[in-house]
Amino acid sequence: MKIQFANPKLNYLTKREEILSSIKKVLNKGDYILGEQIDLFEKEFLSFLGNKGHFVSCASGTDAITLALIANGIKPGSKVIVPSHTATASIAGILNADCEPLFVDINEQSLLLSIRELKKLAKLKKVKAVVAVHLYGSGVDIIELKKVLRRNDVKIVEDCAQSVGTLIHGKHSGTLGDSGCFSFFPTKNLGALGDGGGVWVPNLTLKNKLISLRQYGWNKKREVILESGINSRLDEIQAAILRIKLKYLLGDIKKRRDLAKRYDSYLKSDYQIINQPSHQKSSFHLYIVKHKKRDELIKYMKAEGINLGIHYYPANHKNGVYKKYFSRSLKNTEKASREVVSLPIFPELKNREHDLIIKKLNDFS
Repeated sequence: MKIQFANPKLNYLTKREEILSSIKKVLNKGDYILGEQIDLFEKEFLSFLGNKGHFVSCASGTDAITLALIANGIKPGSKVIVPSHTATASIAGILNADCEPLFVDINEQSLLLSIRELKKLAKLKKVKAVVAVHLYGSGVDIIELKKVLRRNDVKIVEDCAQSVGTLIHGKHSGTLGDSGCFSFFPTKNLGALGDGGGVWVPNLTLKNKLISLRQYGWNKKREVILESGINSRLDEIQAAILRIKLKYLLGDIKKRRDLAKRYDSYLKSDYQIINQPSHQKSSFHLYIVKHKKRDELIKYMKAEGINLGIHYYPANHKNGVYKKYFSRSLKNTEKASREVVSLPIFPELKNREHDLIIKKLNDFS
């Protein structure tokens, strides 16, 4: 038996007939970009988020961050606070908006950005935004972050690539800040069969900016009204696929939560389970533990036919050309990058497979 770390193909196979039927309808209609499926998906996803504000789709989660920063008026050269402990995409989205990432350390227990450390950096005049990364399915306390920032000119952009379905103080992640950025990469809780993304915003002005920015800065007459426009459109086929998967999303998240409870209950104490903050309810895009012999563990489990993951190594402030944006140490981030390991967690994982994973993990410890 071989167990993948993530298996988006299985998620497709469980919905295969519905997805193929939906794709066929799009192909036969002949409307492939910004058509009916986009309109319907944007409305249905907004409904999932609670029908507050507006949602505009785009080509990827990375583009979503770029578009959100530009739409919120973050000027080129501005500094944007972001945790170093995140996917490279978070940083790329900032740089693509011609802004500069300002790395902040994480909380040692939750592995989310440290609001205490962020408070020190937010005093800098050139800081104009924070990309608050909701990591692994856990959510940053946006209400507390707002209290700490206080400055009206610092925008909060929520990175929800890993937090679709996560609740923060009872509200969906992505709907508490100035913008919420989503990724529909195939391995996400709500995954397309290709790239995709989108941005939630609280008002019509920002929605209209995003609609223009995602397509060259055009208005409805194709006049260029915004200079920073790009080509970032979710296509009709992916929107149709996402509409099918959205119907099953809450059920899939419940299965993830059930698997997380089983890990919590049965893993030996050698594995340091990551603390779940009380202000949120995780959607468990990933299930993370710390282990001091992380690399040996991964090698052992692979030999047993079970693939684990690392999220993330190296830390962004020590990764290639990103080093130039930071010169000092981020203690908690660097420790996490050496010890965190991601365990298999996806809705199609069978209990007997999960039992085997837990047994092998406990055998190693």
